[in-house]
Amino acid sequence: MSIEALIAAGPIARISRVGHAPFDIDDPIEIAFASGAILHIDIGFEGATDIIIREGTLLDYAYGHLETEEPDTYAAIVRDWEHEEIDLPWLIGASLANPRRLTMTSPYSVDVGYIFSANGREFALFGEADLIHATALDDPEIESFKLVVGAPYSAA
Repeated sequence: MSIEALIAAGPIARISRVGHAPFDIDDPIEIAFASGAILHIDIGFEGATDIIIREGTLLDYAYGHLETEEPDTYAAIVRDWEHEEIDLPWLIGASLANPRRLTMTSPYSVDVGYIFSANGREFALFGEADLIHATALDDPEIESFKLVVGAPYSAA
């Protein structure tokens, strides 16, 4: 899936960490949209940095094949599967727009994700060292990364 899917999905209905509790900043994220679309975000493949965006729920992506292959195992996973809302009330009802690349410059320089315009604020969605961040760009918790906003995203 792509950045284009996040933009095309429309207003956000829910953003949450998913999997098995207790949740922490290294757990994947799902974004559910008013359109019914659901996208999940996980850490990137290379060097545990950047993000990967895929269509559908993480449960279906990671374990859906077990529904027919091992129904008892699948049922146990589903029974214990949870969502924990991420506290971003200003993001609910917003559509993501104007994606730009986001680069971390401290303690080293690497592309880590993207920033989007949403409800008059800047929403940062990025991953580094197995941690997945979904927050406002001005959140003091991410200040130490010395994030730099790059050029507008281009699908080319």
